[in-house]
Order: sequence, then C-alpha cells, then structure tokens
Amino acid sequence: MKVIKHLFFGLLVLVIFSCENDDSKRFNGENNSFVRFFLLVDSNNNVLEFPEKNGNLLAKTTYQKDNLKTLKIPVAITTANIKNPINVTFNTSVTGIDNYSITPINSLSFTNEKRIDTIFIKLNERWDLSKNPQIKLELTSVSDANIILGTPNTQIQNKELTIGFKETAFSYLFNINRKEISGKLNETFNFSVLFPNGFIASDIENIPLFSQPSTFNYSVVRKPITKENEVEFTLTVNENINDDVSLNAFLSLLDIPNYKKGTNESLQINKPIKIDRDGNPAANFYNTSDVFYRLRGEYWRPDTDIPGKCEWFATNIFSVPVVVNKTAANAVFISDNNTPNNENDDIYHHRFKIGFKSSTGLGVNVFAIRSLVNGISSKSPGLTLIESIEFFPTNGNSTTGGKMAVIAQNLILIRTSDNKSFSVPISGSGTYKILDAATNLWRMDFEITYDFSQVNGTIITLPMVYNNLPGQPEPDLPNSNCYEMINL
Repeated sequence: MKVIKHLFFGLLVLVIFSCENDDSKRFNGENNSFVRFFLLVDSNNNVLEFPEKNGNLLAKTTYQKDNLKTLKIPVAITTANIKNPINVTFNTSVTGIDNYSITPINSLSFTNEKRIDTIFIKLNERWDLSKNPQIKLELTSVSDANIILGTPNTQIQNKELTIGFKETAFSYLFNINRKEISGKLNETFNFSVLFPNGFIASDIENIPLFSQPSTFNYSVVRKPITKENEVEFTLTVNENINDDVSLNAFLSLLDIPNYKKGTNESLQINKPIKIDRDGNPAANFYNTSDVFYRLRGEYWRPDTDIPGKCEWFATNIFSVPVVVNKTAANAVFISDNNTPNNENDDIYHHRFKIGFKSSTGLGVNVFAIRSLVNGISSKSPGLTLIESIEFFPTNGNSTTGGKMAVIAQNLILIRTSDNKSFSVPISGSGTYKILDAATNLWRMDFEITYDFSQVNGTIITLPMVYNNLPGQPEPDLPNSNCYEMINL
C-alpha cells in the first residue's frame, strides 16, 4: 500500500511539474479553470517579475522577504476564452508592521488579454523581527462560478500566500570607485549611490550621502528618486582646469543611521595631466580575439618554505582593452560592430590604457594581490580593474617603448571570514619596451606600492614584470627587501 501511495504522489508531482513547465498550456485552461498566486523565486531569493518566467520553478506558498523593494506578486488565471471580465477578491492579514501599502486593496481583474494581475506590497518602515512581522494573503472569491480558487490539487494549491521577513543588513555604496575627467568647463558625468536591499525614502531625502571636498570647482546635483535601490547624481565641472595640472578629489560616503557602508565607500575623481602622445601601445598587451589571453609575468614574494627569503614567482592576468566612447581623448576606432550605417554601436578603445578583467565576470589576480594577501574573497571589487596600466611612449611617439604607470586607485578587498571590506591604495611606475620585433615580444618592468594602512599599517613596494608572450626567462634578482605575507 505504501508503494502505491508513493507512486501515486510521484505521478501527481510529475503532472504538476509538467503543467508548470509547459508555457503553452499554463493559462489556457484546457482541462481546468482556476486562479492562484503565481510567485516565482529564484535560488538567490529574487522574485521573478511578470513577464519573466522559468519553467523549472514552482509557485511559492511562502516567501521570506529580505529587502525594502516593492514586492510584486503575480496572480494568474487559467481558463478557456474569457468573454466577460472576471473579478477575484482577496483578503490581507498584516501583523508586526504598521507603515505599509498594498495595492489594489482587495480586488483583481482578468480579461482574455490580461491573464495575470499583480498585487504590490510596499513597506515604508524597516521590520522588527521581535514583533514577528508577517503578511498573509488569501484568494476569497471569483465572479465566475466555473473557476476554482487555487490549483485543482490537494498538495500545492497556491490559494494562500504567506510573506515572512529575514534579518537583513541595509547597505549603501558607490556604483563606481573611480572616474577620470578631462577637466573642461561644463563637463558632466553620472554616478549613483546604490542601496542593494532598498531604502526608506524619508531616511535619505534631506541628508547628504557623501562628502564633497573642494579640490576644484564642481557641483553635484541629486536627481529625483525614481528607483527603489539607487539614488542618481550628476557632477558638473565648473571651470577649465589647465592641461598641465593633475587633480584628485575623493567623494566619501557619510554615515546614515540604520544603514551600513558597503564595499565602495569612496569615489575617486581624477584629472590627469594632458600629454601629447601617438601610437597605440596598449594593443601590444591584450588580444581581443582570444578570451583566454593573459599577460604572463613574475612578482617578488616570500618563499613559503624558507622564512625571511623572497624570490620570483610566476603570475598571470587577464588583460583587456579600456572601452571608451568616440569623443574620448586618445580613442581609437576598432569596429563598426557589423553595422556600417549605425555609428551608435561603434567600438573604440583607449590607445594608452589596459584593464584587468575576466570574461567570466569573476575576479582576477590583480597585480598578484591574491598571492600577497591571505583571506581575500573572490567577490572583492578590487579584483577587477577597468583601468589598471597607462603607457607613455618615449618622446610621445616612440614605437619601441617608454614609461608606464600603475593607475593610482583604491583596491576594495573583502575579507573571506566576515565580509569586512578594506581599502588598499595602489600606485607604481616603470618602463615598457619591445624585446623582439619578429615575434612582437613586449615586456613591462615596474614597481608597485600597496598601502595596507587599513589592514595592519604596512606599506609594501615590490618589483613586477609582465610579458605579452609566455615562456620568458626569469628576471634578474631585484634590489628589494623581503617582507611577510599580509593576513587580511
């Protein structure tokens, strides 16, 4: 008897899965007519919004909310041709929450063209788990007596839906950590402060979100809030900054009660010295036709077997071009994207800069940082650099070499053990040159400085070498002291 029961239940679940996976039969009511909650949630606890769909997901009967963004709950009707509009009512029970809105209030409508309606739940306060907050929804009536409330089975009816709440940290951070400007009057750029889990508008409407040091004459305008997890700004340069002047301004997040600063706590605005240069040396250090292309190199680090001794260790890095727009300084045309009559999607690269980034979206070993520091999370923003190295040809036009610089910026590193973030400023300089014209072999020799003041007060400068081709000999021993590995 148990075997028969289990077999019957297995077949029933299979039928339910089959119905859920067949989009063509999902709402046409070939066999039954019914209306039910249709809340789909992915593996990251993100609610799918109509018309998003995933045939591998089943509609939820419970959901644990972990953000302040509006919860959009689809209610779906499955029936044959709808001649007249169908109305469905629902009841709401809310406990432990005072400031919220639910729309529509208690009624949904469906037509032949509109087979999904949506309930919107918006919280205007942070929840207190000690009050056991909960929202219960229940479908209560339908204007067409031929339509069943809930799916026609006894296992998963989706006639009721319960919303619970998780303990949640509400963080905020800049969407970028560095922006280079030309320093021209009326130049503008947009940036944002992100709130990944949302925010209460009254918490942030009348307070500054970040400091604005007066390094040069600029203004920042906050745009009207139109998104639930982002506040947008526009910065405008209000003066012409001389070409021979280099400036850096750092916008730093200010404290907001009940919110926690995220990984990108500061935004560096950099105006570099304008230098006349020719050529495209950056192209010698990446290969866009090979997604597995990497710079190979050596870096100076402690020997794990012999305390107090350092030696050269091999490293590699995914190097990529810096994509810029058509009007950017030092832009070079790369491709029309196979649309010769449309310039809007043309591709341009910076002639003198490269970045470090993986095509998979995962972090890379930026300047061997993961081999120098223990405990770095792979989720660290500092493991991807849109701009990492800049080249300066000798006399401005040399085709065989010149100077190079590590673009000064802060690496944001996240500690694996507790997700605490640290800011590690980096800078450096050196030279680059062609070693073999026949094989197009290029090499960079430079020193890079890491400032671990936020970690343990240590400042480390070490030599590095990058080659654009593999199989190169180990560099000569440097005149550099040894050091100890850093524990994040």
